[in-house]
Amino acid sequence: MKRLSLDDLHPADVLLFSPEKKSFISWAITFLTDAPVSHAAMYFDACPPTIIEETPPQVATNPAEKRFSGRTIHVYRHTTASALTPVTHAARLHLNNQEPYDHAGLYMVGLLLMYKKFSITSPKQQVIIRILKKLTATIAQFIQQQQTPGKHPMVCSQFVAQCFEDAGSAFRLQFRHATQLDSAIGETLLDKAADWMQQRQPSFTHDEMNTAAETASDEALCEALHDAFLDNGTPTTPAMTDALAEAIYQFAQAHASLVQLDTTTTRFDPLAALRANNNMFVAPGDLMRHCTNLVPIGIVML
Repeated sequence: MKRLSLDDLHPADVLLFSPEKKSFISWAITFLTDAPVSHAAMYFDACPPTIIEETPPQVATNPAEKRFSGRTIHVYRHTTASALTPVTHAARLHLNNQEPYDHAGLYMVGLLLMYKKFSITSPKQQVIIRILKKLTATIAQFIQQQQTPGKHPMVCSQFVAQCFEDAGSAFRLQFRHATQLDSAIGETLLDKAADWMQQRQPSFTHDEMNTAAETASDEALCEALHDAFLDNGTPTTPAMTDALAEAIYQFAQAHASLVQLDTTTTRFDPLAALRANNNMFVAPGDLMRHCTNLVPIGIVML
């Protein structure tokens, strides 16, 4: 791969970051997507070299040299011959709108867990429940604090894709069918929960939820996830339990409210809504491996 300098970068180049050293959130994203990148941003301005990214607590511009330090940056460029000014303009609008979310990394991990196929073990179930409960609580708190029309949080790669979407149809990113899921292991976790719900038809209410707050940090939860997934000695357990199904269902409800779906209709199914989000959710690995109108230009290593 060609080695690039900052002078080689153009505004609206897509920047895909290698995993952050000693970060279990970065590990979880790369592991669940089977891709060597865990964060996405865009090159924004050359004077001085600046990137724009969705990173807690909100969209921000940051010095490229500082953010690139210690990471390998894979640079991808849109194939259009047109000027990409509309893309950077869309990014600036998001910057001005201060799109917020404090737990974007864990939110991405939670969504990836929903769409990933893997065998279930008791340690995996326990840590996934903890992650989903923390996300459900933080999403509910976010919604209470941010009653602002026109704003909803995005993870880093969704922000990049949204800027190209906002720029118009000529710039919209096109994706092949994602292959990140392991087709050898049955259904996704979300599919298993939906099947379980259909068979049992339980009714979950907020009063039935275990309201004990999760006090572990996002990094600590992803470290526990790392240990659970790398533990090959624990036998598989039933595909779904009451506790895991409830955690998935409550997360799906919170996620629907987060993306401002109408949850009042009597036919609303939060699991179906979350499943539909798979078509809209973009991970850094999707930008690298499944986007047909982004081409690799080279790498930056400072």
